[in-house]
Amino acid sequence: MNQKSVIYSVRFLILFYVVGITGFVIPLTHSFFKTLTPFALLISAAFLAWFHRPAYTTKTLLVFATIFLFSFLAEMVGVQTGSIFGHYIYGESLGLKILETPLIIGLNWLMLIYCTKIIADQITTSETFKPFLGAFLMVVYDLVLEQAAPKLDMWSWEGGTIPVQNYVAWFVFAFFFHLMIRKAKVQFKNPLAIPVFVIQFLFFVALIIYFMTIRA
Repeated sequence: MNQKSVIYSVRFLILFYVVGITGFVIPLTHSFFKTLTPFALLISAAFLAWFHRPAYTTKTLLVFATIFLFSFLAEMVGVQTGSIFGHYIYGESLGLKILETPLIIGLNWLMLIYCTKIIADQITTSETFKPFLGAFLMVVYDLVLEQAAPKLDMWSWEGGTIPVQNYVAWFVFAFFFHLMIRKAKVQFKNPLAIPVFVIQFLFFVALIIYFMTIRA
């Protein structure tokens, strides 16, 4: 793997998300950039897929497909019943839906599990602690994401209040997916995993600061 290609890719992603922030804060382009949200996720996923090491195995692909499918089904049941995460509805910015649930939400879950797994591997050597750490990182990410999501027409909560139930469910599902990866002994590395996670996290932080500023 060429180190220069990693550096150039990170630079591209930084520029890409900076342009995204700019597009969202300019009133004239805000609506247009909301429609680009699925493409931003797909581009990030494509970079992660390209730099994935070692080569994909059948077991790895099956585990990834399981995370995608189960997370999508959990979100679909959650939207229809309100019994998992609480009562919420998806907006239009995440693209094509099945039963009011965007297909791309499964990819978002998979990307976040993938990145937090690699981050947890970097932080600790304890196999027992790694699933807890990965799930914790997922919840930290969601704490920020939830503040920006309604403004970006990704989803909104009944009464405008995010229930604690949502964060508990996020932790439980994330822990289960992290544990599944480790029990299946699926190992992988990716030099873009940490940059993608951090860039996306800071992207939402920047938008939250902006939304708080204009509201004040």
